[in-house]
Parts: sequence; C-alpha cells; structure tokens
Amino acid sequence: MKLLQDIWNSILDITSQFVIPDWGAVIALLPVVMAIVLVAFVILTFTRYRGVNPQRRRRGRVAPATPPGIHMPGPTYAPVFAAAGTFLLFLGLVFPGPLLLLGIVALVLALLFWGGEGLRDYDHVAGDHPALPAPVHAGPPPGVHLPGPSFRPILASLGVFLLFLGLVFPGWILAVGLLALIVSLLGWLTDARREYVRTVRADTTGHLENGPDPGWPKVLVSVFAVVLLAAVAINNGWFPPKSAVGGTATATASGGPPASGAAGSGGPGAGGAGLAIIAQGVAFNVKTLSAPADKPFTVLFDNRDAGTPHDFDVLDASGAKVFDGKDFPGAGQKTYDVPALKAGTYKFECSIHPALMNGQLTVGG
Repeated sequence: MKLLQDIWNSILDITSQFVIPDWGAVIALLPVVMAIVLVAFVILTFTRYRGVNPQRRRRGRVAPATPPGIHMPGPTYAPVFAAAGTFLLFLGLVFPGPLLLLGIVALVLALLFWGGEGLRDYDHVAGDHPALPAPVHAGPPPGVHLPGPSFRPILASLGVFLLFLGLVFPGWILAVGLLALIVSLLGWLTDARREYVRTVRADTTGHLENGPDPGWPKVLVSVFAVVLLAAVAINNGWFPPKSAVGGTATATASGGPPASGAAGSGGPGAGGAGLAIIAQGVAFNVKTLSAPADKPFTVLFDNRDAGTPHDFDVLDASGAKVFDGKDFPGAGQKTYDVPALKAGTYKFECSIHPALMNGQLTVGG
C-alpha cells in the first residue's frame, strides 16, 4: 500500500506542475523563448533567401505604387514603442520594482500614441471620400440559413477567463469560473437546439421563423459579478470574519497559532523558539519574520489554500537555500524545524510561487 501511495503522490506532484505551474518561472522563461523564436526566424529567413534567383531588375529602391482607390497608412514608430513597452512590462514581471511600472506606463503611452495616429489617419480618409449609403442586404439566398446574433460566445469567453484565473488563484474563483463556463455552454446548446427545431419545421412549412433578438444578459452578468466578488472576499479571508489574532506571525511556545503582536511582522514566541505563518490566496499573511541567531527554531505553516501545495524555504543573501522545506497541499498545517542560522537578513519564500509568496527573515538583532 505504501508503494502505491508513493506512486500516487509522485503522479500528483507531476500533475501539479501543469495544473498549477510556477508562473514566476514560466514568465522568467519568456525572454529565452522569444530569443529562440527570433534565432529560428533569422535562420529560416536566411535559408529561404539563400536560394532566391539572381536579381532581374536594376539596382536601387523601387518606389511603391498604391493601386487606385486603396489607402495605405504611412510609416509609424508606434509598433516599435509598443514592443518596447511590452518588453519592459514582461521584464518587470521577472524583476519586480520600478521596471514593472515603467513597462506599464510605456505600453499605455505607446498604445495611446498608436490610437491617435489611427484616428488622424481615419479622419484624413473620411475627409477625402464622401459618405456613402450603407448597403442593406435583403437576407441570405433561398435555402440558406444563417444563425442570429448571440451573446453566448462572449459569456463563454468570460467563463474561460475566470476558469484560468481560478487556476492561478485557486479556491472559490476556480469554482465560479467553472460554473460560469458550464452555464454559458448550456445556454449556447439550448439556443442551438431551438434553432435546429425551427430549421426542421421550415422543411415542412417552407417558412423559416427567426428567433427573437437576444436581450442583454444583464441579470446573468450581475449575478456572476456578485458571486465573483464573494469568491474573492472568501479567498482573501475578508468573509466570513475571523477572530482577530493581531496579524502577527509570532507563535506560542507550544507551537500553536499566533497570539498578538505588531501587524505584518513575526518573532519568537515564549522561549524564542517558534514562528507561525499563514498561506492563503497564494500569499503569505506576513512580509517580515524575526528569529534568534545561532539557535534552531520552528515554523508552524498553515496552508489554507485547498488543493494547492505550498512550502517554506529560507535563502541567504546570495540566493542559496539554507533551509528547504517539503511542500504539502492545503488545507493543512505542518511544523518546519529550521536549523540554527547566523545573524543577518534572509529571504523566505514558497518555492512553488516565489514571485507571489516571499518576505524577509531577520535573524538576530
């Protein structure tokens, strides 16, 4: 039985890397992937042009001639600015800080600049051409049926978005995304069934009845918006309200939950031997911890993210791990025995979500 349990745990560990990947590591690999794609494109282009036949025209640039009645936009630096902003944005996700803010600002300014150029180009074209009457089609040819307009694809897309958002931030958001996708697909299937019935009836009557125009899904969107807000509140622990514990990571000497202390900090409990930390909503409840120097201590780790594995690692100033805690899925608790550390400043993190779950550990002082 133990062998089967170990095999099953190994399968779950491998599957978790695909279901709940380390998004920080995936984003960090984006520059490498982009570099590989760029090198492959250059090699492919060089290979294709290597076999091009000799030139059959005179040297020099040929001025392009636009066919009559066709408008071509002029040259612009907007795509270059947008690409630079996107690069800075992704670089800021890998190295958080001012780069992230700079990337967002650069991308927004580039898109505004691009949009302004597009509007000026449109106004220029609209001024050169008179307003033409909009063509009104009588309808599809006889025997051809076209489906009517529908909001179902938009609702299904929102459901898929919430589903993937729930994979990044597990918990109730995942359930809301799954429910929204199921409701959208069931509605889409119901509309298709009604349309099929009307089409079959038209084979007998010779007249195809169009369904009613779809109404705006105000009620459905409002209900899911309220449910989504409730899921976010539950994931972050805002609701239902819990008994106040002082917002500290200080534990008692018996290793129990923290009692009281300064918010956002942790320290040794009675006897200077224990710390406590909570993982919820793919985030730690504290950003700073403190421990005694040259003495071993324990960390009571409370993983409240159901089905999501977390762990507790300690890294020194060079980034090397001085303590590597074993990860475990929530919801559950585990006590880590951290060996004695020299006085100094360390970094603690969850190795599975290092970009989202990290903080500073001060040893001694």
